[in-house]
Amino acid sequence: MFRKIFIVVCWVGVSLLYSADKVVATIGTANNITDADIQAYIDAQPSQYAQFYSSPDGKREILNRLIEERLLAIEAKEKGYAANSEVLKTMEQVQEAVMTNQYIKDSVSKVTVSDQEVSKHYNDNKTKYVQPESIRASHILVDTEDEVKTVQSDLKNGKDFAAAAQEYSTDPGSAGNGGDLGYFTKGQMVEPFEAAAFALKKGESSKTPVQTQFGWHLIKVTDYKPSTQRPLAEVKEDIKAELLREKQTAKLQELVDSAKKKYPVTNNL
Repeated sequence: MFRKIFIVVCWVGVSLLYSADKVVATIGTANNITDADIQAYIDAQPSQYAQFYSSPDGKREILNRLIEERLLAIEAKEKGYAANSEVLKTMEQVQEAVMTNQYIKDSVSKVTVSDQEVSKHYNDNKTKYVQPESIRASHILVDTEDEVKTVQSDLKNGKDFAAAAQEYSTDPGSAGNGGDLGYFTKGQMVEPFEAAAFALKKGESSKTPVQTQFGWHLIKVTDYKPSTQRPLAEVKEDIKAELLREKQTAKLQELVDSAKKKYPVTNNL
């Protein structure tokens, strides 16, 4: 974040309706700031700030910053900083970084992944694209064993599981929904709870309460989905992105290895 610098700048008729070549501020007689300058600043910001900076107030804030930057840049140039040794050194470093990044970008942009490569990867790694079995379960969570016995008695006498969860469960995330936890796969719940839940069939409730670090649970499984093979069409874009990253990384390493062969490196560390 830039330091706030209080500078009075006079400019007339600023409009923040976007037009790439529209001049929104003039410093001196010919140093212009355009809508395109503002948009470039917005594009460089993290996505979470885009909505604010795209608003009229956000654009005005950016414009003020650009004015301050441009004013100081003009002052620095007039004082000879364009020839300052530290400035020139930094500019050389920046130029090298920009040049290198563009070289890498141009090189890896030529890397592509074909449909045949995607299909082969899918067929060679089918187990990687299996949707594991999952269950949908509800639970009633209470603090003590005596409380869980009270709930069991009510259920035995015909009380609906969801109604009992709403009345007794201390789980704030599920009690209001009748204890519903949604679908989950193995590895997503604490071990004692998970083992008991996956041992039940669809429609079954646990006869024995399960104790975890959260308290005592009574569990009911409301649905079951067996493991299924995800079709290629469903995972195609994910595979393509994965292979592209791998090939781009390999291309970058190829560039480095090629350069090392041309220019011997002596590392003294």
